[in-house]
Amino acid sequence: MYRITALSFASGIIAASGSLIAYYPLDGNFADASGNGNDGVMLGGVSYGGGAGAIGGGQSAVFDGAAGTYGSIEGGLQLVRNETFSVAMWVNADGTANSDKRIFSEGTSTNNNPLFNVGTANNANDGTVDIYIRNGASLNHPRSTGEAFDGTWHHVAFSGGSDGLLDLYIDGAFDTTFDYSAIPAFGELNTTTIGGILRGSDCCNFNGSIDDVSFWDSDLTTGEISALAGGASATSLSGIPEPTSAVLCLTGLIFALRRRR
Repeated sequence: MYRITALSFASGIIAASGSLIAYYPLDGNFADASGNGNDGVMLGGVSYGGGAGAIGGGQSAVFDGAAGTYGSIEGGLQLVRNETFSVAMWVNADGTANSDKRIFSEGTSTNNNPLFNVGTANNANDGTVDIYIRNGASLNHPRSTGEAFDGTWHHVAFSGGSDGLLDLYIDGAFDTTFDYSAIPAFGELNTTTIGGILRGSDCCNFNGSIDDVSFWDSDLTTGEISALAGGASATSLSGIPEPTSAVLCLTGLIFALRRRR
């Protein structure tokens, strides 16, 4: 797994502020725009749509909901095994036409038991976000308070980690914290997918559109999630901020010393 670390300049000191593992604009392909090389592959009936519905004026990935349709990152990223992690994306689907369909999932191709996934309500009676986490014990389909699957674009983000607490945000606003601390820690995982689940075979295939997906090795702040929901790209959040005057002075001093050598 590769990642790019963002830098923050504060009081003249350079410090890591978070890691963007992968970023998928989904503008006609499943390429990773973070520079980390975590490219994915789309399988089955995935097409790319444009126009006003696609975030940022580009395209989005349109999933037909049929068996065999999903996007997969080869070898998996094992996001949910990190000390902290965050996932963010735009979604557009009708929850009442998507019974237990998954927008994000991690698992393993050798054992059907371990699963960490997020998607639509498992009985398709509304547009809420549904959580399912299992590793022996399970967190069995608790749902969001708000709705993200009502046939229009919504931003969905969630962050979790070793504390066993999953914070869910819809359209940049905090929605619910889900407690999965009773579930044992995951072992090796080798599948990371969007638009469906992949274990020994695929299932729970999503019928709708997904755009601007980002995976992070950090617990994004409410402000960062709000910025993504406001239209900021993941690469703009992970970019190097403007340095302080102290850093500029230090840079100038180093340059002057080099010139004097």
